[in-house]
Amino acid sequence: MFSISLLGQTTPGLETKSFFSTTSPYANYLRSAYVYKSIPILDHQHLVISGLDGDRIKTKSSLNMDQVNLLPEQPLGPYLFFFSNQWFNVNVDTLITESIHNVLITSISGILLEERDLTSHATDTTISVRVFNPDPLTPNNLSYGGIYTDINDGNGSVLDSLSILDDISVEVLNDTVYLRNDYIEVKDLDPPYYPISTNPTAWKASRENIEFEQVMVVYHVTEQNEYLHSLGYLNLLNYAIHVDPHALNGQDNSLFNWGTNPPRLLFGEGGVDDAEDADVIIHELGHAISHAAAPNSNSGTQRSSFDEAFGDYLAERYGRIRGIYSSRVFDWDGNNTFWDGRSVSYDGVKNYNTIVFGSIYQHTDLMSSAMLEFSDASSVVDSIADKIVLETLYQLMPFDSFRSIAIGFISSDSLITGGQNYGEIVTAFGPPKNILQPSSTSEHIKIKLPHLTCNNGRYTFRGHLPGAYYEIVVYSLSGQVLERYTHVKDQELSTTVPAILKATQRDGKITVLKML
Repeated sequence: MFSISLLGQTTPGLETKSFFSTTSPYANYLRSAYVYKSIPILDHQHLVISGLDGDRIKTKSSLNMDQVNLLPEQPLGPYLFFFSNQWFNVNVDTLITESIHNVLITSISGILLEERDLTSHATDTTISVRVFNPDPLTPNNLSYGGIYTDINDGNGSVLDSLSILDDISVEVLNDTVYLRNDYIEVKDLDPPYYPISTNPTAWKASRENIEFEQVMVVYHVTEQNEYLHSLGYLNLLNYAIHVDPHALNGQDNSLFNWGTNPPRLLFGEGGVDDAEDADVIIHELGHAISHAAAPNSNSGTQRSSFDEAFGDYLAERYGRIRGIYSSRVFDWDGNNTFWDGRSVSYDGVKNYNTIVFGSIYQHTDLMSSAMLEFSDASSVVDSIADKIVLETLYQLMPFDSFRSIAIGFISSDSLITGGQNYGEIVTAFGPPKNILQPSSTSEHIKIKLPHLTCNNGRYTFRGHLPGAYYEIVVYSLSGQVLERYTHVKDQELSTTVPAILKATQRDGKITVLKML
């Protein structure tokens, strides 16, 4: 364990204990829990972000000095919990079943302070399968109603024509084909209980068949994981998630449960079957992705609301990558008496400075629409935007606000591109949404683009990008090579006449600077 300093102040007895470390394509992340005088503190975390070269970039803490100053002199434990502006000594009890992951936090006198539902709701061979991609309506510019309705898994003659045939990779063992691969395993975990199909012929039959939802989850979970890999995030979801596409006793609900090993996704059947809509599948997988990047950090209303918004963003981006645009998510599932989906478009009215969070779902559209506006900006490469969003997940902390998360996007952009998308991020998250405001956007200067400094007429090249080394060539204005350096980050230059400096990173990115 390590003693910790907050805002330059050291509190005797306050330490951190690391519990999770991971590496993205751009940085190292070390996540720790807090311990005070040998008593674990619930919820709060400390995060150290370092470049791939080991240089520390920044630290984050969910614990603030006001809370630290209120820590009791003699904590009793077994845990410390900050509740209603004071610290409590508490007990923690956990209940985990197939579809339940609840935590009870009680004071040592037996008073229940909080009950939490920790679930988040919403040798290979290639086999041909029938799926909706992502649903039967949006790719065909159709609206729900008339002949285009669910009819309790019926209506196959109409809806089958709106599906596609494609291939999935699955496992073969002793001549039996199973609905599992490196990313997913279909399991029968929760009622209603249906056998998991091993008959590939049924996998391309009608959507009326029970196998249809089993195939849907394999197809779309695999597609999303392969996209993560294409972005360089090979180790983000490093396990095969267990998925039950017919679960929760027929409720119109779905959830991610991280309390099992491995974590699992459960999809209900109320109204339109949730596993028939790729938006629902990808949204719930988004909770798994967020948890993998920042485990045990989904505490606080705005932090939890962002997790929902991220799932919505991921689901809509999944469609847009395929050329299918919508103003809401759950276009197929959200057409029943239970609910009508959720917007991912800005309404032109919501202002972060004035809204009140009544629930974690109330203002997801404010954040999801900003993320989508950023990824859709004409000057932004959408796959780079996805990388920036994914990289920001590693920086998430308990009790994060929308604003602090948006600042994280600026930090991630600095890490990945050197801040090339700063203006577009501020445009998407700034006025009139006001998730970002001018005083909150200084993060972009913490990791700068390569640049030159000049002191008494002598130039110094400053690399600044974490983990980046450069080949530097200085040319006269007539094109003559004046000096050259290899594998440098910061380099004092001998040239004092007007010149042009060309800095090339190992990945081929080039920065040209003028010395005038």
